[in-house]
Amino acid sequence: NGVVLLNEDQVNLTINIEKPRGDRFYMFNRVIIPLKNTIIIGKITVQAEVYSINNMDKVEFYIDDELKHIDEDMPYEWLWDEVAFGKHKVKTIAYDKKGNEAMDKIGVMIFNLGR
Repeated sequence: NGVVLLNEDQVNLTINIEKPRGDRFYMFNRVIIPLKNTIIIGKITVQAEVYSINNMDKVEFYIDDELKHIDEDMPYEWLWDEVAFGKHKVKTIAYDKKGNEAMDKIGVMIFNLGR
């Protein structure tokens, strides 16, 4: 219950994957129903919410640790629309202008024929 003072060098950067969220069923980029796992049919826009006390540099979007997209402007998002079947890991990494970084990831099951 005390006051926390941050100096310039301390990290205050967070990123959260807002879409896809855990425990949802998505069909063609829309939430259909809650589930026990994250299941995606068709394409999906991966959206990340970032909070930083510093100016942002970029957000990177990865599928199974392979860089797919870099977004330098809000809203931070990327349309995942390529052939993909089965279990995959979606990961986002945010970087601010001071060199700090934050990461979030989620496991999904996807079935997409691509464009």
